[in-house]
Amino acid sequence: MIRRVTSLLMLFSFVIMVLSGIADFISPFGRLSMMIHWTFLGLDKMSWIALHIVFMVIFTLAGIVHIYLNFKPIKNYLKNKSRHMVIFTKEMVIALLITAGLFTATVYKYAPIESFVKLNKGFNDYWVQQFKEKRLKQMRAQGLHILKR
Repeated sequence: MIRRVTSLLMLFSFVIMVLSGIADFISPFGRLSMMIHWTFLGLDKMSWIALHIVFMVIFTLAGIVHIYLNFKPIKNYLKNKSRHMVIFTKEMVIALLITAGLFTATVYKYAPIESFVKLNKGFNDYWVQQFKEKRLKQMRAQGLHILKR
């Protein structure tokens, strides 16, 4: 039962982290989200950030339990065909190279990773423009109201 609960907890936490990650990705930067009362699926930015943090912790804890419960199969992943323990199996090296490549591409802003960052900035620029237009309309309305006095 604990294996099933742990796996399902990881699954549900993953889904919520994906949704909250998407919400954070498309949301306006900083205080602008509060100024324009931005929401996604009925929740504001701070709620999405809180969800992301809480479920990241739940996912991490469930992941630790998952590793503990599946330590024997994980050890088997690190064995070669003659059943000897080998830390750097072909699969391990591939996983490490993919991880290191994505880490490096993100830190040093290489394509195509940089495209995702630019897309995120594009969403923010959109929200900034929306705020400016809304504020300009408010200022014009206030200006016209002052002139009418």
